[in-house]
Amino acid sequence: MAATTEAKQSVTIKAQPLTAEAFAPYGRVVQQEREALQMEEGKFTARLMTVRRVPERVDHINMHTDHSQMFVPLSGDRLVVIVAPPDVPAKPFDTSKIAAFVTDGKQTFIFHPGTWHIEPRALEKDACQVINVQTDVFRNHTTLISFDEQGVDVRLEVPR
Repeated sequence: MAATTEAKQSVTIKAQPLTAEAFAPYGRVVQQEREALQMEEGKFTARLMTVRRVPERVDHINMHTDHSQMFVPLSGDRLVVIVAPPDVPAKPFDTSKIAAFVTDGKQTFIFHPGTWHIEPRALEKDACQVINVQTDVFRNHTTLISFDEQGVDVRLEVPR
């Protein structure tokens, strides 16, 4: 009996500059006005988080249905933010809905509840630090999708 191999679907996401208008379907870029954070249960917590360099390939995406999540850059390092709109169903996940943004290194941003994402990634360094603000019960409300399990190859095109 001959073995058959299915070809993986391949998607390439091209990163664009992070602007409030372009990011609106996924969340908000914090400006001078106060920005409300949303949660259903638990309490908001903040932690210092080290994020790694942006990969050429994205192997997963996740979302939290119960709260908004905020990332605050600390040292002026540009970040790559990978997202998909909250209304994209988990099954089948439409990888063509994924978008990528590059921050200017000073922009704080908030994901809407349910926005699909991976943690921000450093663009120009092997690692950098951000403050991650989210609820203490986020694991109870997280959906994780593995692109490998779906047979999809998601690649990023970012400025180098």
